[in-house]
Amino acid sequence: MLFLSILETKDRQYMQHLSWELIHVFTVVAKLGSLSKAAKALQTSQPTLSRQIALLEKKLQITLFERSTQGLKITELGAKLIESSDMMSQASEHFMRSASGATLSLAGNIRISANEVIGLYYLPHAIMLFNQLYPEIQVEVDISNQTTSLHRRDADIALRMFRPTQPDLIAKRLPDIQFNLVANREYLLKHGCPKSLQEISQHKLIGFDRDPQFLKMIQQLGLPLTEKNFNFKTDFLPLQIELARKGAGITITHKHLVKQWCELQEIMVDISIPNLEFWLVCHADVQHNRRIRVLMDFLSTHMEELLT
Repeated sequence: MLFLSILETKDRQYMQHLSWELIHVFTVVAKLGSLSKAAKALQTSQPTLSRQIALLEKKLQITLFERSTQGLKITELGAKLIESSDMMSQASEHFMRSASGATLSLAGNIRISANEVIGLYYLPHAIMLFNQLYPEIQVEVDISNQTTSLHRRDADIALRMFRPTQPDLIAKRLPDIQFNLVANREYLLKHGCPKSLQEISQHKLIGFDRDPQFLKMIQQLGLPLTEKNFNFKTDFLPLQIELARKGAGITITHKHLVKQWCELQEIMVDISIPNLEFWLVCHADVQHNRRIRVLMDFLSTHMEELLT
C-alpha cells in the first residue's frame, strides 16, 4: 500500500500520530473533488477540512492538492494514494460491520452479583424466564453479602441494597423491599399469635449470630430484646427464613417472600420496620453493551412487577 510505504520512509513519530480520520478526510475530498461537497458529506465545515488536509500534508511532508481560485486539484502523487486509501476505507468499513455484528449478537456470558436472599429467592425464577427469551445468553451468578467490585469486572451487573456513590456506575432504583415479622402458621396456632411487642419477647425468636447490627435495629424499633431472647441464631439469612418456614419461631424477612410460601404468616403488631432500598447497577463502560442492557431491562421490569 502506497500510504504505508510513504509512512515507512518518514519519521516514526509521524506514523504514531497519523490518525485514520485524516486519511478518511483525504479520501472523501479526493473522490468528490470539492471541499464544500466533502464538508456536506462529512457533516463538518470547509475550514475544518482544509485544516485537516494541511495537517495530513505536513505529517506526510508531501503535497496532496494544488490550491487555486477554482478550488482543489489533486496532485499526481495524491492520485496514486487514492487506491491505498480506498483499501484502508474498505478495511475500516469491514471493521465497523464486524463490530456491529458482534454488538448485535447476544451470545455470551453475563455475571450477576447478588446477596444471599436475592440470589436464592429472587433470581432463580427471573433467570429461568430470561433464558426462555434469550437462550443464547449464559448467566453466571455470584452470591455474596460483600460488595462486588464492578470496576475490577468481578461482575457485569449487581443487585444492591444501597445506592452506589461512584460516579462511573449506572444505577436504577427498583421498588423498595418491605419487611415484617413472620412465622409458620402452625407455630402460631400452637403458641399463639403475638398482639404486642411485649408478647413477641415471649416467643421463640430467630436472629443473627455475630452481626450486632440486627439486634441494634431491633432495639431501635422498640422491641425489648437481648441476645438471650433468640433461640436460633445464624448470620446466614436463608437459614433464618427456612427455620421460620419449618416452625422454629419468629423472624423478620421480606414481605414478598411471605406471598410465595403459604405456610408463612405475617404478624401484625404496632411496629414500623424501615424499607430497604433496592438498586440495579452496572459500570458506565458497559451500559451500551446490548447483551448487558437486555438483561438490565429485563431485571428492572421483572423486579418491579414482583415487588409492586
